[in-house]
Amino acid sequence: MSAQNLTLLTDLYELTMMQGYFETQENQTVVFDVFFRDNPNKGGYSIMAGLDQVIDYIKNLNFSYEDVDYLRGLGLFSEDFLHYLSGFHFSGDIYAIPEEASSSQENRF
Repeated sequence: MSAQNLTLLTDLYELTMMQGYFETQENQTVVFDVFFRDNPNKGGYSIMAGLDQVIDYIKNLNFSYEDVDYLRGLGLFSEDFLHYLSGFHFSGDIYAIPEEASSSQENRF
């Protein structure tokens, strides 16, 4: 995976929700999902590919100085929250369907 910082390629709603959780100062579990609603092109099945890259991206998720300055310029976020983002690193669990099942990892229904 390239070293590009893709952190701001998210919905602004996710960042405003993150600030809301930050401001409540409650140490609660928060869940964000990555999904799609319908199979593309009315397909009957979907294939997951690139899971290793997604996990690598999430594990290395951080906000650069440029990211924080951009968010500051929007006028939507408090300085305390922006300071928090400048040191943010993901900590949590990732649950996903494996890309493929090997002979030792047989999927059963």
